[in-house]
Parts: sequence; C-alpha cells; structure tokens
Amino acid sequence: MQSRSLFAEAVKFMKSLLHYPGSIQAKIFITFGIVVLLSITAIAFPMYFRFSDTIEQNAVTYVADSVTHANENFEMIWSDIEKISTVIVTNNENVINVVTSLKDPVSYDGFREQQNTESFLASLLAYKTYISRIAVIGLNGKIFSTGGNMLFRSVVDQPWFAQAVASKDKQILIDAPENGSVSFSRIIRRNNQPVGVVMIDFDKAFVRKMFDINPVAESMLYVADPLGNFIFKPEGGFAASRMQDTELAIFHEPAEIASSQLTHSEFELNGSQYLAIRYRSAATGWQTIGLIPYHSLLKEATDIRKQIVRIVLFVFCIVLLVSVALSNRMTRSLKHLSLTMKKVREGNLRARPRVRSRDEIGELTESFNRMMNNIDSLMHEIKNREKEKREAELTALQSQIRPHFIYNTLGTIRNLARLQGVRNIEELTGSFVDLLRMTLGHTREIVTIREELHHLKSYIHLQQYKYLDKVNVVFQVEEEVLDFHTIKLVLQPIVENAMKHAAGESDEPLLITVRVYSEFDGIKFEVTDNGIGMTSDQIEQALDSSGGDGSFSGMGMKNVNERIKMTYGAEYGLTVLSQLGMYTTVEFTIPASRQDTSS
Repeated sequence: MQSRSLFAEAVKFMKSLLHYPGSIQAKIFITFGIVVLLSITAIAFPMYFRFSDTIEQNAVTYVADSVTHANENFEMIWSDIEKISTVIVTNNENVINVVTSLKDPVSYDGFREQQNTESFLASLLAYKTYISRIAVIGLNGKIFSTGGNMLFRSVVDQPWFAQAVASKDKQILIDAPENGSVSFSRIIRRNNQPVGVVMIDFDKAFVRKMFDINPVAESMLYVADPLGNFIFKPEGGFAASRMQDTELAIFHEPAEIASSQLTHSEFELNGSQYLAIRYRSAATGWQTIGLIPYHSLLKEATDIRKQIVRIVLFVFCIVLLVSVALSNRMTRSLKHLSLTMKKVREGNLRARPRVRSRDEIGELTESFNRMMNNIDSLMHEIKNREKEKREAELTALQSQIRPHFIYNTLGTIRNLARLQGVRNIEELTGSFVDLLRMTLGHTREIVTIREELHHLKSYIHLQQYKYLDKVNVVFQVEEEVLDFHTIKLVLQPIVENAMKHAAGESDEPLLITVRVYSEFDGIKFEVTDNGIGMTSDQIEQALDSSGGDGSFSGMGMKNVNERIKMTYGAEYGLTVLSQLGMYTTVEFTIPASRQDTSS
C-alpha cells in the first residue's frame, strides 16, 4: 500500500516537473539524478574499459604463450632433423660412396651396399617417433629408404624432386613426395657437386596435433612456410590450400614488424574485427598466426556493459522514488513560506508563516517574520519622518536667501559707495563679491591658475583692511603657467593660515611670498612668510585642522592636503618647512595639465 502511494506521488511529481521545471523539487530530482548518473558512469565505465583491456591482454599473453610453446617444441624436432641430415650428408661409407657407386644394384655387392645403407638409415630412424621415413635418392636413380612406403625410380622425374635438387640448402617440402606428409630435404654433395638428395618425412598429423591448439573460444591458428604453403590450418578456416592476397592479407606482415619474432595487431577480415598474434620462427622461417575474433574476446565485457546499463536504469528509478519522498519532505515548509510571501505581495502585511522546523528553513521563516515586523516599524517611522521632513522643508523655504540676491545687494552697496566717493568701501565690497562668486557661484572643482590667483588676491585685499597694511603679499608667478589647471581654493587656506599664525602674534610687518612656477613635468606652488615660524607640533596641528567657523572658506590645510591627494594621487600633497623666528614655507606640486581632470 505504501509503495503504491509512493508510486502515485512519483507520477504526480513527474507531471509537476513537466509544468514547473524550475521548481526546487525539480532541481532536487535533477541534481540527484545527475550526481548518481555521473557517479555510476565515473566508476562503471572506467572499470568496463579496464576489464576489456585486461581480457585482451590476457588473451594476447595466453595465445602468445601457446603459439610460442608449440613452435619451441617443433624447433626442437627441427633441430634433431637437421642433426640427422648432417650425419647423412657427411657419411662417405654408407651414403656418398654408395650413391655414386657404379655397382649394379642387382649384384651381390650392390645388394650388400643397399642393405648397409638402409641399416644405417634405420639406426637413425630408431626412437624418433615423429619421423616416418628417411630416404636417400641419388641423381642416378638409386633409392635407399627406411620406413614408410616404397619409392620408385620415377620419383626423380617429379617436380618436387627437381625443386629439392635446385635448392642450395635444406628446405621443407609440403605434401611431397606423397599427400599428407611434410618432408625435409637436403642436397648430398661430393666434391662440391650434387649427387643426391636426403629426404626425411614426418607425418603431417603429428604437426597438426602439435599446432592444433584452441586457447580462446572461436580462435583459429594458421602455420605457413615462407613460400606461402599451409603447413597447418584449422577446419572451416578462411583459406584453401594456399593463401590469397585479397582474402588473407593478415599473412602479409607490415615491414616494421617483419623481423620481429612475436607481435600482435588488429585487422578487419570479412567485415569482422580480429586480434592477430604473429610468431616467426627463427629456425624454420615458419609464420604462426593466431586469430581471435573481438566479438568472442570481449563477450564477457559486452555482458558486463549490458549489466551496467541495467543497473544504471534501476538505480535511476530508485533515485526517482527517493528524490520524490525527500523533496516533498524538504519543500513542504518552503511551499508554506512561499504561500505566505504571496499573500504579503498581494498586500496582506499581517500574514506570517508558521514553520517550526529547526533547520535552515525554520531560520529563514524566523528571519522573514522579523523582517516583516521591522517593516511595520519602519513604515510607522517613515510616516513620522515624512511629516517632520515636510515641516523642515517649509521652514527652510521660509528662511532661504538665494546667492544671486546677495550679489545684487552687495552690487547696490558698491555702486552707492562709488557715487558717494567712498573708495575703500567700493573696493572692499567688490573683492567680497568676487570671493562669493568663486565660493558660491562656481560649481567647477577645477579652475585655471589665473582664476585661483584672482580669487586669492580678492581674499588678500579684504584681509589687508583687517590687518591695516600690516601684511604685504608678493606674487612671483611665471606667465606661462597661468593657463594650466588646478583644483580651486588651494592657496587661500594656506595664506589664511600664514596670516593667522604669523601676523596675528607679532607687531612686525608680515611679508608673504606666493610663488608659482613650472618644475620638470609639474607646477610647483610655494607660500613663504617671514613670521615667527612653527614648531613640529604646530605644523602637525595645522595639517590636522579642517578649518572652522573662523575661516573664510571653512577649509583648513588638512582639507587642501586631502583634496590634492585624492585628485592627483597619494604621492602628491603639502610639505611644510619652518624655522622658529625666521620663516615658514608651505609647498606642493601638481601635474602640469591644461585639461579639466575633474571628469
């Protein structure tokens, strides 16, 4: 009953997944599915490929060992046959002299020679079960044989005999001199002239038994001599009695491995993939090739791959059911919280979710409730502040005096002073109007040095009425720097500081020198006074002071220093040099620029 309910939930979930693919449930399911599939894939497929490689390597090793073992056994036999042939072709008394003898074979002496030679050959044949016959055939038609069927003089007219005589050294003859046999032939020489052929036969069934191995299911083994004659081939194989270039290209070795003793490679034959293990015998020159079809070799790996696919599908279904149960449990509280948020979005600010879980969702619900409570409080506070703001705006509007009204009023006072001939009031009012225009009217942060000096002169003109010509200011300015730019209000606070600390504490006349000149790639400003000087503490206090109500612009040297660094970089700024009772110099350098750097 519970499994049916879970299955029904899974069906319902899949429908919702199609309608709402971006939901948390869908994301949980997709995440679970991807993680599980990637995990299984990351583990299963490398194991599959490694297992396949292991099967192939084991098959190669097993077949190679089988082929090598079979060839080593035959090479031992080959070595014995070579030794026997050497004994025969080097025996003068029983072989060479008898073959070249002129005695009549039907005479008594000829009969004795026949008996002695065949007895000699029989002694060599004894205990060699793999040798079926040993025969010595002279070019003159004499035949000496032991074992096997009788040979007749007509054998010298057979093509295989001519082939054996024509060979320069020992060779293997397939199915000669009679079908079903493998023969070893070697020339008998006297005085370096061929006089006959020794032939050692061994049964082809013996060779078949030695090479008839089947190390892997559906594998095939071929043995061929260097001329392309089959010594052994399995029943039902691809080839007939002799290899065909188009049908059995596998027997044509690539040049790079032709001299190797044991190699393996892949090839395609009749539309199927095969693994070929090649062995070339150094003793006989025979080539042994084991063919293993890949579909048989990797049958187990294919079964494992199918099993992996079934496991992946089964696990995926389990993940579907588990993810449905988990996602329902995990998202139930989220759905309730989402529903409450929807009510709040629609205007019900009193709605509150009731989630009592102690996990992150519970913390999120608690944070949401606190946020809504804070929003209520903030809304009440905003209403009160808006009311206070409207009252403050009304008060500010009632007390506001626009700057241009001040300019016009001061301009009227200046004109009245001119009409009445009060020169000093006219000058004082004009300088004050210029200062106000610079501080209140100018919104530009960057001005020309010419404008900055004009502003400074207006300020000094006002201060000279205050100090009654006690302060004298001298300007030493290079004409070519006047059109370069600087930030405004950098000289006025420095000069104001000099008047405050130098002229204000002494009855002696104060001389202030303002120098502006080019230096390397920059413009250097210097303000020097001949006042009482400053201690290091006073210098530090002046650089830390931001001005105040007692200053004209409300700026101190600290503000000037910070504005220079912010505008031109940390490597720029004010430098104060002072000697008590002698002088104080404030200097700074800015980059030479004719463009407004405020943008």
